[in-house]
Amino acid sequence: MSENIMTACEEDMRLINGFSRRELSADEVYVFPLVLCDNEIDRDCERFSVKTLETLAELFVGKTGIFDHDAKGKNQTARIFTAEVVTDSSRMTRAGEPYTCISAKAYIMRTDSNSDLIKEIEGGIKKEVSVSCSIKRRICSICGNDKNKSTCSHAKGSYYSGKLCSDILTDAADAYEWSFVAVPAQPNAGITKSLGAASENEQISQLKRDIDLREAEISKAKRELTASITRLGQFCVPAYDPQTIGEICSKMSISELLAFKKRTQKLAKPERPVSVLSTAYSDNETKERRAKSPFALGKKTN
Repeated sequence: MSENIMTACEEDMRLINGFSRRELSADEVYVFPLVLCDNEIDRDCERFSVKTLETLAELFVGKTGIFDHDAKGKNQTARIFTAEVVTDSSRMTRAGEPYTCISAKAYIMRTDSNSDLIKEIEGGIKKEVSVSCSIKRRICSICGNDKNKSTCSHAKGSYYSGKLCSDILTDAADAYEWSFVAVPAQPNAGITKSLGAASENEQISQLKRDIDLREAEISKAKRELTASITRLGQFCVPAYDPQTIGEICSKMSISELLAFKKRTQKLAKPERPVSVLSTAYSDNETKERRAKSPFALGKKTN
């Protein structure tokens, strides 16, 4: 990280001195930027709404930075002096929204006891962070149900019609602190949310379980989409070959399968369904049976 980022400017010092008891100089403090949290679906299959991020950006100003969410005074190390919501329109989240995060700045006093921490920050060792806050509502991304009030049939981390279910964290009530952690719930958070008081090994094990579950759900969603596309294929003219469909679909991502299904739905002709006729009939017999079918072109039924 460049030196000018770590050197407090005049505006930084004005904000920092709003928290200090005496006027501090720029050479007494170490300033660093960080991303506190964002609207991307995290490892717990949760995400903050943009409106919630806007509220949290205000609430986190002045909040202390500690270690591993251990709320002891001796763990107080840094303090946030400014925070804002930033959106990158060129980058989309897994929920299909422009990537939005809380970009903040924090400061540490340049003391002998903090010198090693500053070196670890500069060396990229101390990097990941996690936030602790209070949220009033957890909204199901599939049906809009508030899970803090009642349950619904949708499980976060599962796919429904190719869409990943997540809990949307809405209405921030308070922000408590932010911490340096080894494994944050939000991968982008760190000198960029909290996994709680679980040990590091438990956190890593949970992460592996989440990854395995997510891969299983993705495979299931792909199978369901492939089966749906194959069923639709029989109504296409010419009809799709099931084996060919399977080979094509096996190489596609979820988003590509959804687009393929949409295209297949457009190509399918429900007003002209292909009758499933036995191959034992001759061509003439097949034509005759189709002509007598109530689904034949121009034929009306009572």
